[in-house]
Amino acid sequence: MVRAYQYKQKEKNPTRILALLLLAALALWLLASPYGLWQYGKVSRQLNELQQKNHSLEVQQRQLREEIDRLQHDPEYIEEVARREYGLLKENEILFDFSPRR
Repeated sequence: MVRAYQYKQKEKNPTRILALLLLAALALWLLASPYGLWQYGKVSRQLNELQQKNHSLEVQQRQLREEIDRLQHDPEYIEEVARREYGLLKENEILFDFSPRR
């Protein structure tokens, strides 16, 4: 009786082998398919990068809107930009530039 039991245990069951193969195929499909874990990780990283880029663009947009508002409503800021960017002077004003020439 003991020998018969041991013999049955060593027999290869085709159903078990088929089930293991199907399970392995399913695991491989879950990893490597277009909907698998590798693709999920890739898309997750892309989403994170795009969210960071979106945040930086929102900050930049807010700064530009503030500058537009200042340019439209703040005469002192307009004067500052005109002096800094274009070197404009007030009437009867003389500019002395002591910076070394290159």
